[in-house]
Amino acid sequence: MAVFSAEPLGVTPVDRATIHERVYEQLRDLLMSGHFRPGQTLTIGELAEAFETSAQPVRDAIRQLVAEKALVGRPNRSAAVPIIDRAGLEDVRRARIAVEGLAAELAAERASPAEIDELERLIEREIEADAVNHVDGLVAQNRAFHARLYALSGSRVLPPIIDSLWLQVGPYIRPSVEHRDVAGGRSLHHVELIDALRRRQPADARAAIERDIDRFFTIAFDVVKTMEKRTVELKSVMP
Repeated sequence: MAVFSAEPLGVTPVDRATIHERVYEQLRDLLMSGHFRPGQTLTIGELAEAFETSAQPVRDAIRQLVAEKALVGRPNRSAAVPIIDRAGLEDVRRARIAVEGLAAELAAERASPAEIDELERLIEREIEADAVNHVDGLVAQNRAFHARLYALSGSRVLPPIIDSLWLQVGPYIRPSVEHRDVAGGRSLHHVELIDALRRRQPADARAAIERDIDRFFTIAFDVVKTMEKRTVELKSVMP
């Protein structure tokens, strides 16, 4: 595997004053955005080189992410991105529907017209990225839309819970975007949600976000099935 560098990961060198926090935050962001693949090994040395820092802040950040179940600890100064089976994905799907559905309901009760306009602009950028198959842009705009929506719920409790759930499925986001051509459909439920917000219909907002989550997991289940099939095939040809 090629050694990480700052450029392809999109990370920036960090100041010593907040080094652990910033390494942790950037690693967390990379995981939530799907920059690392399920099963991928991350070594402390390679990450330290990418962040242009010593090994200790990286080691501390990895330890924290292992505690949050975003990584799996491995020997030899490394960690791995977890591989989730279908049952695990289904567990996260149910939790996301429950928590994010509530956040969408609250946002429908509170969001101002200007805030809804802001969400609509995020959708426009999402559609633009989709039109040119810009995966990085699509993933970023999708995450920005969800994060802003849940911030509009007014809850201080829900967004951190949602983030923890996204951490667990983040590595499956990019493969899911790449897995199937659904041009024109990726933003459909976001548009439906905007309509519900403008009409101040919490139940419709919840239903739209539930459909959006279900759509993602339908594709993610296919990704897991494909990965499991490849694993079986590889084992069958191994000497």
